[in-house]
Parts: sequence; C-alpha cells; structure tokens
Amino acid sequence: MALPPWTIELLRRGITDVARKASEPETIEKIKNQATEILQDLPQTAAKSIDAMMRTAEVSKKTVERWSRKHTALAVPLLNGSGVLMNEHGAGVPIAPQVSEAGYELLMGDSVTGVSMDERLSRRLQRLLPASGDYSIAVTSNFSSALTGLALLVDERQLVVHRSQAVRLPNGRALPDAFGMFLPVIQEVGSRDNILPQDFDGLDSFCVVMADVGEQPLELLELPGRDAMQAVILPVATLGQAESDASGLTEIPSAESMLVAGADFVILSGQGVLGGPECGIIIGRKPQIESIKASRVWPSIAAGDAAQAMLAMTLEVAASDPDEIPALALLNTSEENLRGRAERLATRLSGSDSIRNVQITAEKARLTRDGRWCFASRQIRVTHESLTAQDWQSKLMGDMPAVAVECSGDAICVDLRWISASDDNRLAEALGGTINAVPSS
Repeated sequence: MALPPWTIELLRRGITDVARKASEPETIEKIKNQATEILQDLPQTAAKSIDAMMRTAEVSKKTVERWSRKHTALAVPLLNGSGVLMNEHGAGVPIAPQVSEAGYELLMGDSVTGVSMDERLSRRLQRLLPASGDYSIAVTSNFSSALTGLALLVDERQLVVHRSQAVRLPNGRALPDAFGMFLPVIQEVGSRDNILPQDFDGLDSFCVVMADVGEQPLELLELPGRDAMQAVILPVATLGQAESDASGLTEIPSAESMLVAGADFVILSGQGVLGGPECGIIIGRKPQIESIKASRVWPSIAAGDAAQAMLAMTLEVAASDPDEIPALALLNTSEENLRGRAERLATRLSGSDSIRNVQITAEKARLTRDGRWCFASRQIRVTHESLTAQDWQSKLMGDMPAVAVECSGDAICVDLRWISASDDNRLAEALGGTINAVPSS
C-alpha cells in the first residue's frame, strides 16, 4: 500500500530538521564531547574486563595444574592440619635440606659403597652417640625392622615382656606381637597390676622389653642379682636430652636419658621429632649390637647407605642447631606466632563465598593421638557453605596438596602447630580462601 502524501511530507520535514540540527555547531560539539567520554571510558572498562579474565584464567590454570599433578604425582605433598604429628597420613614435615642432600649424593650412584662406606658411616654415627660407655649403633630400614633386629638376640637370651608393660604401640600392634616372624613366641610374665621381683623367678638369662607409648614416663626395673638386660622402645624420642624446657621438649624421652638411667638397649625411630629419614635405630651394648649385625638376617633389614648418611647428618645438625631441623623448629614455634597466623587465615577465609563461618580455637596439639605429649596451639574451625565436614575432609585429603584435618561437628578443624608459616598461603588456597594473599610471618 502506498504511503499517503501527508505521511511523506512529515518524514521529509523530520529528516530536514535532523540534518539542520546535525549541522549546528552546538550539536556537533555535544557529539564530540560524548564521543570523547566514551573513548576515555573504554580503557578502564577494557582493563577491568581483562583483569577479570586474567583472574579467571589464573584460577583455571591452578585448577588444571592441581588436577594434572594429582593424577600423575607419586609423592603428594601433605599439609598436616590434624593436630597430631605422627598420624596415619604422615607427619607432613620435611627433613632439613642438608639432610636430603646427604642422601641424594649417595643415591646418585657415583659414590664409593661397600665395606669402606659402611665403616665410614659407622664411625660417623658412633661419634654421635649421646652417652659414654661401650655402646654401638645399628640402623634398620624402618622402626618395625629395628624390633626384628632386637629379636635376633633371642639365641643369646630370652626376651621377656611383663604383662603390665604389654602396651599397644602407635602402629596399633601390641608390644608382644611387634617383633615379627623371627620371634613367634615372647615370654610374658607377671600380672597387669604391678611388677614384683618374683615375677622373673625361673628365668636364667633374659632381656626385659618395655615401651614408652605416652601414658606415663617410663621407669627402669630394679633387678638385683639377676642376669638381666633391659631394652626400651621409644616410638617418640630424641637422641640427646633437651637443655631447656621452654618448648616442652624435656617431656619427650631421649635415648641418652634411658642409657644414663641404665638401659642396655634403646630402640627409636628416625622420623617424628628426631627429624630424620624413615629408619629404625638400635643403640646398645657393643657386643650385642655387633652380634645383631653379624646375623645372616641383618642385610635384609639394614638401612641403605643413603638413609644412614641422612640420619648421621640429621643428628649432627640437631646437635649444632636444633632449629635447623623442621620438626624441632615447629615444636619451638611460639603460641603468639600461631595466634597471629590463625587470625590472618581466618580473615582471609571469611572473604570467600564458599565459606560460611570461621572461628579460632585453642586446643592442644599432640605428638601422638593418645600420648601425654601436648603443646599449646591454635586452630581454625571452618564451615563450608555447601559441603558437609566429612565430605570436605575427604576432598581435602584427595587434593593437591593433600590437607589432613579433623571433623568437629559440621565444621573441619585445621591445627597450625605442624604447618610451617611458609605454607599458610597454600593452606588458604586449598581451603578456598580469597585470591589476594595476606602475608604470613
């Protein structure tokens, strides 16, 4: 249908009016000003958009990296927020750099090994023994194999456990059952109530085995007139006695204190508060230690050269500067330091949309779950917006790095005692903290 003449006239007048206004200087100036404002805003808008894109890309990159490492890595880093140093997931505390370097040099395979290396390591370890006397040291591949090494003495004298000392070790095994296949039967004597001298009647030449698992300080037995030796098992121990009780280290048993008290053998772990590699350590009377090392079984349970070198370096560093051992440095971390870190982490986590609630608590941290060794600490108690505490706990253990936490009602509880301050950023990111890091001291 054709447009009416009056409609065509209106359109013509409108176009003429627009053209006239567009040619006016005032209109041209107004358009130029608006265009200038738009051009000035463009860089800021673009910058904001680019910044948002970069943040998103960074988060995506980290997600991809975590996924990639999670599915390819054999060794998964652990942040131990469980509050228990020796827990089922691992301590999460590294060994000192100089210790790892000592092992790395031997693992390279271009060093002298064999008898000459054994002699060199033995002399170096011998110099580090904490007490004077005719003692020697044997290093096994792990703590359990150290118990097996002690069991090799059964041909010389009966190993005996008093029933009042039939405690359960941190690995879950009862003391009489912990000696492995080489000692299927261990002699048990006495009752669970107390120890009496007559409990050992009928035994000619024997070695009493006891363990300090943290229930109460261990005291050696009085066995006058008997051909008896005493072996002390210390799942948690240092080599030498602590000089100061500022960190509570004097509450931790030491091989030196037991030997000075009269023990003939001390068995301890290279890990944990000792701060060394995975290994077992037997310190005892030299003739018996040499007998253990001369056994045909010994090569199958002995630690390798690298582990022995790392242990020797650990003991040397601990003797000169204990704070160079990460585990001991964490033990010496002040309560004020932990409180400040907890406050900063709580502030950072509270800014995340995925976190519903954050609280700071002050429960004790532990060396073992049931032991008497407790230390002042700080925790952050965090509730997730959508995950249950149990689901979040499982997710954190399966992530990269893995984070060990405890559940507390509808929240998870992250203890800072066994986490280095340098790992606070990684911890916050793992928990879903805000992107902007808050420096930790």
